[in-house]
Amino acid sequence: MKEKAAVFYDVDGTLVHTNILHVYVYYAMRLPKISEKARKVLLMLLFTPLYMLIDQMSRTVFNKLFYRNYKGMPEERLRILGKELVREGLMPNVYRDAMERIKKAKKMKLTQVLVTGSLDFAMKQFAKELGIDHVIANQLEMKAGIATGVLVPPILAGREKLKAMKDFAARENVDLSRSYAFADSKYDLEMLEAVGYPVAVNPDAGLRKIAESRGWPIVSFT
Repeated sequence: MKEKAAVFYDVDGTLVHTNILHVYVYYAMRLPKISEKARKVLLMLLFTPLYMLIDQMSRTVFNKLFYRNYKGMPEERLRILGKELVREGLMPNVYRDAMERIKKAKKMKLTQVLVTGSLDFAMKQFAKELGIDHVIANQLEMKAGIATGVLVPPILAGREKLKAMKDFAARENVDLSRSYAFADSKYDLEMLEAVGYPVAVNPDAGLRKIAESRGWPIVSFT
């Protein structure tokens, strides 16, 4: 069977003008107890500078620490709110240019995949809204229907994103050398290097420098 070509998308900052901090605040603000809502939001505001510093050092460590904030949240409520989040928080913030790229990829009959450190229960719904069939995303561990705050390995960042893409390619008969990847951060360098056609989208300073030195396309999504 002839191998297919695919397009892999990072989500935060690439397809949407939001990030996982915004997503968490959305969930926290909709907790039923006012005291718990206030506690989680205030803690997030307090620790945001520290999270940003940690993210600069290691995206994997950042993910491990950040998702601890979800500890104690009911799985069913997270799934229900995930649908609302997509409708109210993500879809209105999808870059217009990103939607055009997705439509173009459909016409090209490319296999489209979200590859993201965001959580799977929201990303699966987001992919459905975008008309994308495949999702590679982080998963929260659940015990008795309650989030433990621990991510189920592998934690999708850096090399683990690369491994997940290679595993997907092998499973779905995808030729990475004929495939595309879109990302905005230097932390997605491995993801971009894995394909024949990498594209830097609204890149941070680190990725912009690399993209310019390698002659990769740099695009601005609005």
